[in-house]
Amino acid sequence: MILVRYPALFTVFFLFFASVGEVAAQTEMAKGMTAGMTTMNPNQIDGKPYLVRILKNLLSTHDRIKAAEARVESAEHLVSQSWSGWTPSIDASVEGGREEIDKPGGGTNKGRNEEKIKATQLLYDFGGATGGITRAEAVLKEYEAALDQTKQELIIQGVDAYLGLIRSREMLKYALESENSMKRLSGMEETLVKRGAGLSYKELQIKAQLAGAMSYRVTVERQVQIARNRFKSVFGYTVTTEEIDKMVPVHMPATYMPASIDDAIAQAYEKNPQLIQLKYSKDAYASDVDIQEATLFPKFEFAVEGKRREQDQGADGVRMENKATLQVSYSGFSGIAEYQGAQAAKANLREIRKQTLDVRRTVEENVRNAWLELMTLRKNAELYRTQANITAEFLDLIKKKRATGEQVELLDILVGERDYSTATSASVTSDIDNIIFAYRLLYQMGMINLEVFE
Repeated sequence: MILVRYPALFTVFFLFFASVGEVAAQTEMAKGMTAGMTTMNPNQIDGKPYLVRILKNLLSTHDRIKAAEARVESAEHLVSQSWSGWTPSIDASVEGGREEIDKPGGGTNKGRNEEKIKATQLLYDFGGATGGITRAEAVLKEYEAALDQTKQELIIQGVDAYLGLIRSREMLKYALESENSMKRLSGMEETLVKRGAGLSYKELQIKAQLAGAMSYRVTVERQVQIARNRFKSVFGYTVTTEEIDKMVPVHMPATYMPASIDDAIAQAYEKNPQLIQLKYSKDAYASDVDIQEATLFPKFEFAVEGKRREQDQGADGVRMENKATLQVSYSGFSGIAEYQGAQAAKANLREIRKQTLDVRRTVEENVRNAWLELMTLRKNAELYRTQANITAEFLDLIKKKRATGEQVELLDILVGERDYSTATSASVTSDIDNIIFAYRLLYQMGMINLEVFE
């Protein structure tokens, strides 16, 4: 009996000092992780890819950005075109040839030519031309808001992909630590069994725990690969393992965070790109109403015209004609097309107003949910830190008891190791999720841009 206890005690002491050192190291790591997320890789702060740099590259090269920019450029040209309603129109014509006239009392068969130029300036059209300008400007602002929305969508997708990859990396790190710890303990128990100081059912329990740890590690490896695929989908290139190891989280955008949920909703109503687009869409439809209603009224114009005629109608010489006139034009009856067009424009305006109310409710819901997620994650992060500290203390305590010869099941140590690793991993990933949802809240508010990372 004595011969059996000495090897067992030697193994227990070895296990105690090794595991105590591991617990101390993991505790310090957890403190560093939760105290400041940028300490994950203290020697690799400038590692590549760096989020702000790759986001800038993303916004300057992505096809959706280029498409939105092209649409804005088109709208800018349409604004310039719309001003043509208030600029003079100049028409010129030149004709020449041989003219043959056969009439009683004489005729003619001579060459003739005629030159004509006419300038017309709109004076008033009951809001038609002005409505065209207003509409074009509203469409331009709508497309600019759509461009901003596209940028914000790509930024939040980039943040999710980048931080999601870091999150998966940290989960894998702790999963591997847990598995390695299980393997080490499993190997020690096998040694005890061979020396006759252990029971086979304990070994089976440890093996079962090890199998669970390995299964979890495989699941996390899948999550890492999914995160890498997402990163490639967003940024357009495959990230290497070395680059993943150098990634560091961005800071919490504390300066830009709202003080309360009401403040967040108020800012979302003002800055959310969807609502801004609808605002300018409403302005454009209101201008359509003005344009259509203007067709129901006459148009007032000032015209200046000059003509030069040579050998016209057989008359020898050159004849000059100049005139300046005020003209009024009215389309008259055209099958009530103008009236129906005006009614259609008014219906479109009512539609966009109702659509705006619906989107406002959706925006408020999204902001409230993002705020709720953020507040919940903050609470969970603190609870996970507390859980990690408690499990570390528990693990330290049972190892000390076993080292002093007290009866402590190795399975208790095993479960404690697993619980500590799980709690620490949850604490770290919760901190990362906290940062992710802070940026998601800014996105729902319409306030996420590259400046928030500086």
